[in-house]
Amino acid sequence: MKMNRILITGAGLIAGLLLYVNASAQDEPNKWAPANIKVDGQATEWPKPLQFYNNVTKLFYTVANDKENIYVIVSVPDPQSQMKIMRSGITISLNPTGKKKGGAAVTFPVTENVSTGAPDVPEASRALIAGELKKQILANLKEIKVDGFDSIPNGNIPVRNTFGIQTAASYEASGNLVCELAIPLKMLGITSLTEQPIAYHFKVNAMKREDKKEMEAKRAKGQPAPMPGEYADHFALYYSADFWTRQTLATH
Repeated sequence: MKMNRILITGAGLIAGLLLYVNASAQDEPNKWAPANIKVDGQATEWPKPLQFYNNVTKLFYTVANDKENIYVIVSVPDPQSQMKIMRSGITISLNPTGKKKGGAAVTFPVTENVSTGAPDVPEASRALIAGELKKQILANLKEIKVDGFDSIPNGNIPVRNTFGIQTAASYEASGNLVCELAIPLKMLGITSLTEQPIAYHFKVNAMKREDKKEMEAKRAKGQPAPMPGEYADHFALYYSADFWTRQTLATH
């Protein structure tokens, strides 16, 4: 009986911590961006661990800013979330009014038009080939998708664009997928470091039904696809996961 009470208490503490981590981002101030920040898909300059964790999307993340840009870094250890992001991207929206709807959105990485040239390979080589393909694809991305910006038409724009929007994604040695985003404050209509909370929407997009058909067809032929983020075919892969949070800009 005593052991049961200990287990229940321990479970309650863990649940409480997770609730705190998820809720603590509400109207918290951003971090001031690291002085040597570079949007390259590497988390080396960011303080560890990242500031927040969301259990719905299984993302670790930090939001920061300086006088010019808002920065978002996301670390993704979960294989299912990684696979969805590699296939359909993560969409990060920012609404300067603080309302948890709408806003300017950036979706990346956009991998649907990237050719891998992946051959069919034996089962023993599949994991190695998949790992190399992930790196290859992330290194050769050409476009990101934008929506809701006043001065940018909706749709795909180059990764190297004239609007100052920067994105990058890569895999750490630990296996975590890291995604970084920078958006100029002026592109959001923000002219000063005000105390007005900004609403952020993080959405791990669902894999497309076409992906499911492709994977099922290859498995039926005994040819498992050595594609980025390959993972067991689970129901949750075909549904998005998302959350909203609000944070205020850091002033120094």
